[in-house]
Amino acid sequence: MNLAIRAIWLLAFWLLAWGEASVANVLSGLALATALLFAFPPRRRSPPARRISIWGTIRLIGYVLAQLVTSNLLVAREILSPRSRVRTGVLAYEVEHPTDEALTLIANVIALSPGTMAVEITRDPAVIYAHFLLLDDIDDARRTIARLERLVVAALGGPRAGEPERPVPTEGAT
Repeated sequence: MNLAIRAIWLLAFWLLAWGEASVANVLSGLALATALLFAFPPRRRSPPARRISIWGTIRLIGYVLAQLVTSNLLVAREILSPRSRVRTGVLAYEVEHPTDEALTLIANVIALSPGTMAVEITRDPAVIYAHFLLLDDIDDARRTIARLERLVVAALGGPRAGEPERPVPTEGAT
């Protein structure tokens, strides 16, 4: 969207806010739109190099629905049980495909499940810190987030063209 169209949109919202298209409102709206576009220039975005995969999205939705049912049952059992088995913890998971879209979707899916919450995300290195209410098996929790990441990447159409893949560490590597 070019700057003129953005300015027109800003002016239209300005006039809607004032409720009247007087000369003063139009001139002040144009001045404000110019100032805003100068202060906050639009970022140049490269065209997306991926397409959202329908089958990947369907698999992701199915996985999320299954996780929602399972986690709701576990949290309900914990609430109704006379003795507590709560074992909380925060798990750091290093993301293999750290695009903005993947990080956002992974964090939001984690937050959807009762008993889990993404508490922090760092970009360099790309790590999601997830809080678990019922953290019994750390390796199982890592595998769960890794599976979620694979499903998210598949739904988003894989890594961007030209984006370097990070090497997978091998056993015994330092």
